[in-house]
Amino acid sequence: MYRKEVNERSPMRVFEKSIHGGLGRGNIGIVASVPGMGKTPLLVQIALDDLLRDRKVLHISHENAVDHVRTFYIEVFHDLCATSELTNPDDVMLEIERNRMIFSLLSGRDAGSIPPPGNRSSVGRIREVVTFAATAAQFKSDVLIIDGFDLLRASVDDIRELSHLAEELNVELWLSATTDAAGSTGLPAPLDRVAAFVNVIVYLEPEGDVVRLRLLKDHDNTDLRALHLRLDLPTMRVVDEDVPPSVGRPRNPKRFRLVSGGSRGAEAEFGVCAERWGISEINYSFQGHRFLERQRGVVVLSEGELNQGDFSLLYASKRLNRQLSEIPLVRNVLKTIWHQITNAAQVFTIGLIQDDNTVRGGTGWGVELARLWKKPLFVFDQARRSWFRWSGDAWEMIPPPAITAEVFAGIGTKNLLEEGKRAIYELYLRSFGEPSKP
Repeated sequence: MYRKEVNERSPMRVFEKSIHGGLGRGNIGIVASVPGMGKTPLLVQIALDDLLRDRKVLHISHENAVDHVRTFYIEVFHDLCATSELTNPDDVMLEIERNRMIFSLLSGRDAGSIPPPGNRSSVGRIREVVTFAATAAQFKSDVLIIDGFDLLRASVDDIRELSHLAEELNVELWLSATTDAAGSTGLPAPLDRVAAFVNVIVYLEPEGDVVRLRLLKDHDNTDLRALHLRLDLPTMRVVDEDVPPSVGRPRNPKRFRLVSGGSRGAEAEFGVCAERWGISEINYSFQGHRFLERQRGVVVLSEGELNQGDFSLLYASKRLNRQLSEIPLVRNVLKTIWHQITNAAQVFTIGLIQDDNTVRGGTGWGVELARLWKKPLFVFDQARRSWFRWSGDAWEMIPPPAITAEVFAGIGTKNLLEEGKRAIYELYLRSFGEPSKP
């Protein structure tokens, strides 16, 4: 299917039609919800829909580093390719990259874009990024995405200034914001005090085991249409509820790569399945690593490379709420986990979620790094025999996930049970179809 056909058949056309033709240039739209409902994936799908129509998108994130935002785009795009059989996906992705710029307003080493401008307001920093993109990169956007805007602390004047910015730039401006839960009538705080300067408000509402899109404001229309759209868990793809799901072509496993540690237990099983499906693997190791079982794709880290993953044991112990061993072998294993999580765009873990929200054992350090760096994180809890996703605030039980990122991490406990082994096999099966090798 060609790009134009994919775009015409997208559920986003239903979304666009429901808000009377779309947001429109010079207007502001808000994607709102309580924490963990999928605001960022929805913003990415709005942006990707515009990119497929050759529009330029400037994406500014307050919550994620540039690489992590890019991962969201890659996941959504590959899911789109799998479900629509998009023609020439590599060429389309290249064009998307040309028409999109991503900036992060995180401070410290995760900023990755421009120096943080002191104590200026968020709106001031947004304006500075827009100016930087236009002057330094000659990038004039059609759509401005502002992810993780702190609406709770923003003043009415801040929203008024964003409205002026959208008009001045002649762009569609979408932002995501955390709000209180919405009732059956009225707008939840803090939307109620800024709604006069906002044109469209879409609320993500949990209902059972799905997340539905609900329209809270549509320009000046008082008759709000039902969207009939939901987010498909766990891919977080927008789905038209009035259209039966289609059976998509399984992803091509040769495009994917597993990063792991190759140790006995869950890591070795992730490697066994990767080989069975013809997926390349990288297993980070070190001299004297006696737990290593996988011999395929072993990368022996030098002392300098190993020390890139060094960290304060005091800090790690604090995050895990338990004392970590100073034994060199154990410490080196933890250093290799840093390399695994650093290079992965999705993290899958087999283990046990504890009452303090950490995961038992050394695997817990990989989980903490994934949470710290806001990477898509999935844990199969062997005791509860269920998959969980970290929402940013809590572990949420979800339907079994799929591998969508081309570089993914497979880590987990050495005490792998049959339930965990089956979960790994079924993860690959859902993602890639039947294996090519017996």
